[in-house]
Order: sequence, then structure tokens, then C-alpha cells
Amino acid sequence: MRRLLAILLILMTIIVMLPAAALGENELPYGLPKLEITNNTVTYLTWGNPRALENDAANILMQEVYGCKLKGIRTTFQEIPTKAASLQLSGNAPDLIQFREQDTLPYITGGIVDDITPYLDYSDPLYADLKDTVEAYGYKGKYYLFPTEEMYSDAVVYYWTSYFDDLGLETPMELYENGEWTYAALRDMMKELTQDFDRDGIMDIYGLVLHVVNGYLSTGEDFVIWNEETGMFENNLRSPALAEFFNFIHETGSAGENTRRMSLEAQTCFDAKEAVIMMNQRHLVNTYYDQILEGDIGIAPFPRFYEDEEVSSVRGRMNAFYLGKGSANRNGALAYIACCRAIAENEDLAKELAERAGANVREWPEEYEAFFDEIDDPTKFKKFVVRSWDVGTWGDDAWGAYYLYSIIAQFEDPWSTVVEHHYPLLQESIDMANGAYMNQ
Repeated sequence: MRRLLAILLILMTIIVMLPAAALGENELPYGLPKLEITNNTVTYLTWGNPRALENDAANILMQEVYGCKLKGIRTTFQEIPTKAASLQLSGNAPDLIQFREQDTLPYITGGIVDDITPYLDYSDPLYADLKDTVEAYGYKGKYYLFPTEEMYSDAVVYYWTSYFDDLGLETPMELYENGEWTYAALRDMMKELTQDFDRDGIMDIYGLVLHVVNGYLSTGEDFVIWNEETGMFENNLRSPALAEFFNFIHETGSAGENTRRMSLEAQTCFDAKEAVIMMNQRHLVNTYYDQILEGDIGIAPFPRFYEDEEVSSVRGRMNAFYLGKGSANRNGALAYIACCRAIAENEDLAKELAERAGANVREWPEEYEAFFDEIDDPTKFKKFVVRSWDVGTWGDDAWGAYYLYSIIAQFEDPWSTVVEHHYPLLQESIDMANGAYMNQ
């Protein structure tokens, strides 16, 4: 497991200096490709702060090696697809577009992004490990999403260790190491951990809190199925596996066992100790770095959804970009991605750059590095990406995915009611996506 996730967050105010070792006349440092750069600006459509790009490690490296600089075009998270389309129509397509899971198909069918296949050479050490990640988003044998690192497991269980000590319970990590960490074991554990200390009928602490999007992919299924033979999306909302997961969510809420904190604000609830266990995203390991090393917070993999499965299913994530179709500085965009890859593949380089800048590099002890390697091991955890978000308007529609999450996580509606209400809404988005796709 690379320390990239921690290091990239702190690669600020870095002055990049090329290595002193002599290079061949036609060689570039760090295995970077030779590219003819004709424009000194690489435009990047993002919802982030463009000023932060000044201290972006790959941007600074690109300036030193290629002589071009990243320039941010600011928009909002919700408006990025609209902005991308308007720039494309005006003949000012950005060179790079920030990745959102709900945009891939609309961008492809709308002619906003380019096929990246011609720019990938898996024989090049920079890109050799990206094949599986690239192929997570494929359409008609072509690929439109350019990752800067391999897909990683975005599923970590966090827990307050003191409650396990006080109750004499095995922790999630201990159960995992014993091969007993399943959803059934989690459910039993939630009953033990949920407490009404003052006996006023209101739970003071719950066993679990989670955002359901960080759980349902444990089934190995999404709300839609991509049928490779027909080239069409299919509605999977009535899947028995999804029903099993969402019944778990319903039955552990206030309508059932009342052992799950009914909220989508998982981190806020966990930080306030309103829940002992939290299932959430991986980046929070950096937020809880000190508490984890001090032993106040423990971490573990997600539990197995099926008792007899050998390879667990988890949500996967990637850092990636789209290439704006017809943009002015394609080689500049490729140069930036290559610089990202060089940093991702060279841990010593990333660390050295951070130390030169005087940054406080948070290094994980060996046992935690082993943990991160474990959850990224494809022989133990199969990583899935959310595909249903880029079907029609499902990912952004007020009546789409997030409304479904809200209903099932915060209210007492049973899954059987929720699924029948949302099935036609999802089908409408699927029909929209399939119709647009068939026209390509």
C-alpha cells in the first residue's frame, strides 16, 4: 500500500528540484514521457479552489519538466457537468475535467470527453498497473476515464476501542483476524454496544452509524446492471441481495432493533460518540491519525456480507480525470497526468518532495501499512464502483439516489415500500441513458 493517500494531502508549498543524477540526452526524470508542449497553460475544470493548484505537487513538477502550468476553471460540484457542456459548445473545452461518478455516461453521449485508449501504453511502467482501474468504466470497448492511481478500497470500519474494553467484547479487527467478521456478527455486536445509560427510553449511544452508500456495494451489486451483450443498462433495484442489505438497514433502525443511529451524518455522529462503530470512507484514517495511533480508535475491514464468501465486495474509489474533447492542449493534459503517475509510483520521490518543503509527513507504522495492503488485496476484497449514478439523472436528481438513501437511512419506511416507489424513477433514468447511448 502506497503512502500516497496521506502524502498527497500534505504536499503543499513544495519546490520541485530535478535529481542531480545525469540523464540521457533524450530522457526525462522519473520515467516521464517526452511530449511536445505548444501551450504553456493546461486548463482544468474543477469545483475545488484554483489557488490550491499553485501548490499542487504534480503541477509544480509539470512546470519544472514540461514548462506548462495548470490553470483552474472554477465551478460548483453540482454545476460541473453544465459548465463542461457550455465550454464545449463555445469551443473552449477544458484540457482536464474533474471526475464525478455521475458524469461518465452523460459526458460520453454528449461528446464532452475523449476516448483515452490511444494514450494508454500498458508496457510503460507509468501505466502498467492501471488496466483494471481503467476498465472499470468502459463503453463499447473504449475508455474515457484516465486514472492517476490504481483503484483502492474505500471501505473502513472505525470504532471506539474503550467500549469494547469496558464490555469485554472482541473488536471488529479481532473478529476479522479470526475469520468471524460478518454482517451477522456486526448485528449481534450492535445489540451489545447500544446503551441507554440513564434508562429514559432514549438511546445514549448506538452500535453503528453509516452512510448507506458506503455499505450496499458489500452485496457485490449496484442499483443497475450493465449488460455487455445488449449494450444496455438494466434495473436491478429489486435484487434479492440489495433487499437483504436494505432490510438490515431497516431492521436495525428505530422500527426494529434500534441499534443503528439513523442519520446520514455518519462522521458527525461518530465524533460525538453517538455510535461506537462507523462504516465510512478511507480518507478518514488521516483525520483520525493521532487517535488511531494512540489506540482510542480502532480500524478494521468491512465485514463479509455473505457468510461463505472468500472474497468480500467493497466500494472502490479512484482519482481520475476526463480529457476534454477537442481541447487546445492535449499534450499538456497528458503531461499533468504523467506527473501524477510519477508521484504515485515513486513513494520515495513523494516523501522527499514533502520533506524538502518542511511538510510534516505522517507515516503509518508497519502494522497499519499491512492493514492498507490487506484491504487493497484483490484476492481478499473485490472493489466495485458506483455505476448507477451516471444513469440518466439518477445521481443528481432530487428524487434519485440521495433521496433513496435519506428515506431508508433516516426514516422507518421498509425496503419493500421504498423499492416500489423508486423503481419507476430509476427506470426513467435508465431509459434516458439507454436512449442516449443507442444514438452513439
